[in-house]
Amino acid sequence: MKLLIIAISAVGLFSLPVTARDKPKQWTPDDPCPTSINAVLSPYSTYGRVHEALQVCPNITELHMTTIFPKDFNGEDRLPFKLDGSERYIARPQILSLTDYNFDHDEWSHIRPKGDHWTGENGTWPVSSSTNPIVMWTVDMYYKARWQWECLQAFVEHLASFPRPNYQLVHMYQGHHKMWYSQRHTPAERRSLENIQRWLEAMDFSHVHTLAIAEYDRIPRGKGLYESLPHALTRLKTLKIQGEWIQYMTGFDINNDYLYQHADDRLRRNRYPEATLFPARDFITAVHPRLESLTWTKSGTVRDDVLESVLKHHGSSLKHLEWTTTELKWSSFSVEQIRSLGKWAPGLTNLTIDLDRVDGVWPWKHLKAVAESLPKLANLTIYLNMYDETSNFELDNEEFRPAKPPLTKEASLDMFNILNLFKVGDKLQNVEFRQGDWDGYIGQYKKWEGEFLIEGPRMWTKCALEMRRGVLKPTCEEGHENKVYSRRE
Repeated sequence: MKLLIIAISAVGLFSLPVTARDKPKQWTPDDPCPTSINAVLSPYSTYGRVHEALQVCPNITELHMTTIFPKDFNGEDRLPFKLDGSERYIARPQILSLTDYNFDHDEWSHIRPKGDHWTGENGTWPVSSSTNPIVMWTVDMYYKARWQWECLQAFVEHLASFPRPNYQLVHMYQGHHKMWYSQRHTPAERRSLENIQRWLEAMDFSHVHTLAIAEYDRIPRGKGLYESLPHALTRLKTLKIQGEWIQYMTGFDINNDYLYQHADDRLRRNRYPEATLFPARDFITAVHPRLESLTWTKSGTVRDDVLESVLKHHGSSLKHLEWTTTELKWSSFSVEQIRSLGKWAPGLTNLTIDLDRVDGVWPWKHLKAVAESLPKLANLTIYLNMYDETSNFELDNEEFRPAKPPLTKEASLDMFNILNLFKVGDKLQNVEFRQGDWDGYIGQYKKWEGEFLIEGPRMWTKCALEMRRGVLKPTCEEGHENKVYSRRE
């Protein structure tokens, strides 16, 4: 049975399969277990139902978790683990997909009392330095009474604040402070754990063979993500990464460089005393070198050192490679980089990369390099820039100048023939040329790199070798969608 979470304004729902006329029925632990979960988390909702299902349903093989607007402070955009580490998942997902997940969430800092509070800066429950049990009990009872009195005051003040309730007061008597109180004696070593580290304790990740991590509004970060998670993925075969995972300095950061411990512009001294935030490349190369399929989209500029480090680590086992970025951050492969694919990943059977027109003509040298360097390659997808580099994407002044020469069925057939003319090993069976907006949707929201959201158009041509009257003949077909839409994010 498939399972879907519908996240609405106040609460997240697991929706059981129903007919079109029926209203969705909220899933509970008493309902049949799903085999697949697709959770889309909107503001004000939580992953609580996912957390419950993973504890009681052993047959969940797919888990997809997407967070929309993760910067919204009202959303709890992570699995809600207890600090004591007592929870365990009996589910063993094989396919795991996470978009804008809060890997490095610090639960203790989130729930402890804030501001000028008698518990101190770290929220530690006061204890007596005496070894006398009576004194220890008296001190503990004193602070318990003090906390109860605070909650009562907050409740009364909250009632008095209507019709404009103060939700910070609500947290004091029934929200975060209550959670903190129930876990106030958590040892220091457990308080410092990140969310992904708690998840690694609760679930066996060795069954995951396909992992996808996408960055839209939140940069994946934390020691647990870069150091602990890769070691737990012992059977991973397919890895899909979206984004560079790099945080650039703002004007405030530049003018306040004393906040940084190192020259590395990605590290805040007050939040990360050690180097815990690295580019996506570092995560990719931390995973065990047995990947058969690697996809890296929105990868930014194709740098030689990044490409070489990834290929040296995973190239010998790779059969499928997709390495692309968006048109607004265009960066195509060079001839030398294409030849390095053949050097480090000679077993590739499927390849997807960005190429560019060269001085107003098709990239013939690049195509020749692909054909000569990858003897086992059977399927090739090439993304071409849709617009000329002089195009203007600014609002109210949009000038979408099409790149030349235009992508046509005839031009694609010429490129397909050149590829197979120089092809080493077996001929290419399928080649697809794409232009335009091929980015995916996150829930109902479309994202494109940079400051603007752009949708469409897209064009494609598909070429293949087809058997006709006993002879293999190259054929191509073309298609397009003409919708164009642009607005500020």
